[in-house]
Amino acid sequence: MVNKGLVQTVLGPVEPEELGLTLPHEHVIVDMTLGACSSEMLIDTTESGKAAASTPEAGWEPGEGGPGTAASYRAKWNQPICLENRADVARNWFYYGMYRTTSIEDVIYEANLFKRHGGGCLVDQTPIGLSRDPCGLQQVSRATGVHLVMATSYYTNEYHPPEVADMKIGGVQQRIMRDLEEGVASGVQAGIIGEVGLCANMHPDEEKVLRASARAQRASGVALSIHPGWGPDAIWEAVRIVEEEKADLSRTIMCHVDHRLASKPGPNSFDPEPFLELAKTGMYLSFDCFGWEESYRQRGKVDVPNDAIRLNEIMALVEAGHESRILMSHDIALQHWHRKYGGHGWQHIPETVTALMRYKGFDEGLIEKILYKNPQEMLTIA
Repeated sequence: MVNKGLVQTVLGPVEPEELGLTLPHEHVIVDMTLGACSSEMLIDTTESGKAAASTPEAGWEPGEGGPGTAASYRAKWNQPICLENRADVARNWFYYGMYRTTSIEDVIYEANLFKRHGGGCLVDQTPIGLSRDPCGLQQVSRATGVHLVMATSYYTNEYHPPEVADMKIGGVQQRIMRDLEEGVASGVQAGIIGEVGLCANMHPDEEKVLRASARAQRASGVALSIHPGWGPDAIWEAVRIVEEEKADLSRTIMCHVDHRLASKPGPNSFDPEPFLELAKTGMYLSFDCFGWEESYRQRGKVDVPNDAIRLNEIMALVEAGHESRILMSHDIALQHWHRKYGGHGWQHIPETVTALMRYKGFDEGLIEKILYKNPQEMLTIA
């Protein structure tokens, strides 16, 4: 059974106010390599992988299949991060096998840094198919005292286990409900539904999973988290499906809005109007890529924002009265984003971004609202 009025963590239900500062969209333990042993095995496998890997320097030409991975890029797979190659890893992480975070000891180190900077809870949005690790999450939580919330549902079609193709909507819903009500790995219960992965052109099985997840949200009162395809059309298609399934939009999170909702090419990419329009639905808008400073690996005409621009978009929502619909996180899933390997780490928001928020005019009450109260309310089972 689900525990109404409480937050379900991997160590059991807790009162919402026990969470403290909460990052609602992270990947604590994750592997997105699909078991591949080289970069070229992944290039055509996933939407995100192809976008990250198809560069002329690596032997790939825009709009063409290319001659294959260049020899020097193939040789980089699984090279350890060091000072000499850290900048190259950041620009070409796909070719360094950094598509995963799998060391529990590394994760404990990072979670302890988060805790030392005032952090209280991490929501692991790693769904089935991305090597979700219930027992590993418990180990991290016990070792650090940081609350961890586990997710359930499925990511994009490329990561679906084979049985998903043969399941009906009701069967997928039952699988999700089992994780919520009974748990997995000797009873570890999920506390959020997601992140439900959708590609720009939604695959029929992705739609099936989204509909099943929306029905599970309606039945359980647990929040639903959606990883949308690129662009506003894909986002609004997901909204339409959630509405058709009569799920609670106020308990639904649209993830990655900071880089997937904007549609105008630079230098005018950051128009607040799309954010204001989406907020009118009553959904949570998740600005969950803090720490991503991606201009050096620009892949599209729409600019990826930096942290200052993310906060400008958030302030536009606040000024329009939507401060209760805002979530902030990092979406850390790659090894080189962790502090141990030269990245910003989970401590980035409590340590650095909060200072920038104050500089930009966010008062203490608003900071507490966004980083404490909003995620606590979102995670509380209705």
